[in-house]
Amino acid sequence: MALKLYNTLTRTKENFEPLLPGRVSMYVCGPTVYDVPHIGHARSAYVFDVARKYFRYKGYDVVFVRNVTDIDDKIIARAADDLRGSGKAISDTVLSEASRAVAEKYLDVYHRQLDMIGIEPPTHEPRATQNIDEMIKFTAGLIEKGYAYVSDGNVYFSVNKFEGYGKLSNRNKDELLHGVRKGMDEKKEHPLDFALWKASKSGEPFWDSPWGPGRPGWHIECSVMSTKLLGDRFDIHGGGIDLIFPHHENEIAQSEAATGKAFSRYWMHNGLLTVCGEKMSKSLGNYITISDLLLKYPDPDMLKISFASSHYRSPVDHSDEKMEEAGRAKERILNFMDRVYGAEKVQDRSVSEESFGADGLVRELRDEFDDAMNDDLNTALALAVIFKAVKAGNDILSGNAVEDKAVPGKLSALRDFVKECSGILGLTLRRADVEGSLKQEVSRLIEERNNARDNKDYKKADAIRAQLSQLGIKVEDTSGGSEWKKK
Repeated sequence: MALKLYNTLTRTKENFEPLLPGRVSMYVCGPTVYDVPHIGHARSAYVFDVARKYFRYKGYDVVFVRNVTDIDDKIIARAADDLRGSGKAISDTVLSEASRAVAEKYLDVYHRQLDMIGIEPPTHEPRATQNIDEMIKFTAGLIEKGYAYVSDGNVYFSVNKFEGYGKLSNRNKDELLHGVRKGMDEKKEHPLDFALWKASKSGEPFWDSPWGPGRPGWHIECSVMSTKLLGDRFDIHGGGIDLIFPHHENEIAQSEAATGKAFSRYWMHNGLLTVCGEKMSKSLGNYITISDLLLKYPDPDMLKISFASSHYRSPVDHSDEKMEEAGRAKERILNFMDRVYGAEKVQDRSVSEESFGADGLVRELRDEFDDAMNDDLNTALALAVIFKAVKAGNDILSGNAVEDKAVPGKLSALRDFVKECSGILGLTLRRADVEGSLKQEVSRLIEERNNARDNKDYKKADAIRAQLSQLGIKVEDTSGGSEWKKK
């Protein structure tokens, strides 16, 4: 079965054919670094990490780009809040420096926490602030071609000038108008026009441009950085389903207007994550950061099994019950692996998978696994094949299978198959160092709390203490520093 991917642009599953033989180019929208990442971010990162791993398994060289938005309204607002909390006076220079500090801090947190759950770093990780000159040049080119206009120091893309606007979201302009805020910005010629360059407001970080001081709009950074690293056309553009409109729709418009070429060949979008049937929200008290999750469930394989149990395009509902079910599922795999190692110690013999021939059990299982993943990366079916292999191995070990249980080679092949395919799904199949993981994450939060106290940001310090308390950790402040223990 040929590898098929669901293309959001065409709304069909298509045979995957890369632009360059043997090479896959992927661009995935990355984080806006103003806060700690939550488990919805983890889900998206996991989806595209598995895609990359499967492409490699199929023999492709993968170039994976994930951007970082390190200048944004939310970053500036977080920096201003930090300054107010510390009692420092806010000025243009101070706010710019604070915004950079916020971005660096939360990018570091993002990196560390994705590393803790075993997400591989991208091939390239461009930052918006490192590509300002290219964004200015890109914007100037759109103005020259008549697709953009200047208005009071801002530059807007004119959606009426681009034929086909709305093709990714499969809606026309009238339908899309219902999704924008009510009221017309007087600086725009049309409500759907979007900013390529935003004139600076008093006190905000800015860069000089032909249209005055300002900073780039959000959408333009992805067009510039993707084409800079992957070319005017590349294979796959990915992100959450919430990015289809307006972000990805706007990317297509400005990119194709600039180059005159089709942009990304395939568009992949992962479904969103809810918690116990509700949208994740701090106001609802169900906002779960990656660090929160790892404090409660230190084994990242549990989170990955819970993700893999649903198709990437489907929504995922997170719950303690599903995490515990994932833990039991992993334990079944580990128990099988342990039983095979025990049998090998007794028999001390091994036969390669190829010894069973093309019609052997492991060969059939591999074909089933490949068929599942070739069908738009159906990890739920692929995971079922792994458990089918585990059951077959346990039947052999228990003497319940038709096959000769004395053939250790078949057990070894089944074990190796389970290990390899689990690796494609991002599973380490290691027993979690619960205490080590707990100490590492609690120590990080204690350090963050101590820094807040040193800066006299007692509101933040109290919030971290409350967060640790909810996770079963008691913090005591002593003359020698903060100490913690489990409740």
